[in-house]
Amino acid sequence: MDKDKKYGLLEKNDVNADKFEAAFYADLNLIKQLVKSKEDLRIAISVPKDYEWMWNSQKVYTSVLDMLNWLAFGFYEYHNENEVCRNMFNAEGKQILKDCINPSIVYKNVIECINWICEKFSIINYDLKDYSQYRLLRHVFFDNEGWLDEEEIKEALQKGFRQIDLNLINEAEKGNGISVYTLVKQGANYKIDPDDDTDESSIVNILGSDLSFHSLELISYLCHRDSFSFSDSYDMLSSLYQVGVSNYILDIVMLND
Repeated sequence: MDKDKKYGLLEKNDVNADKFEAAFYADLNLIKQLVKSKEDLRIAISVPKDYEWMWNSQKVYTSVLDMLNWLAFGFYEYHNENEVCRNMFNAEGKQILKDCINPSIVYKNVIECINWICEKFSIINYDLKDYSQYRLLRHVFFDNEGWLDEEEIKEALQKGFRQIDLNLINEAEKGNGISVYTLVKQGANYKIDPDDDTDESSIVNILGSDLSFHSLELISYLCHRDSFSFSDSYDMLSSLYQVGVSNYILDIVMLND
């Protein structure tokens, strides 16, 4: 880590990088230095050139609080454990890397940061969240992956699937916790797969298929703060989104199980 940051001296020319680092690593002291107003919660992140066509923009905007919420959603299930690890092995099966974090400490730090921000700016943070604006963080080159378009919905309805269940798939893929909760309470069933016509769940496949991979990526990033580079922020945010929001939406989807 840069020695100026190590001793609490901020880089004057890269406030977005400092705020991103503070949020990603749930560093309350750094957050207190950087966030003096509600507007300071906003973070601008450069979109890699290969993805600009999807966003129609060179920047994606997030916030310190959203990132902290995603960390909380991602680690809530594990926060009573002492260690979660990412192991890597060579072709002979010999362990070459072991990155470990203590989720109890991560979760504790995250909650302290969230509580400080919410108290300082009188923010109500326990309402259901709609993260639709970030859905493209789930995708690499296909922005409609997992999405049911009008023609696919029409075909599914002809097969006998219900509109409410199809709507649930799309709202879950979008990361819209408000709509997902409403549909679940109205009786929507997530245990359908209109593409393969099986008893498997499209929603679990969409949200859960890469969850393990991104969880390991997230652990690796969290273990190597010393090598943090803001140039990696888009990939870091993508993994954080997929871990946090996927777990968040899956929890709501399975509310009645």
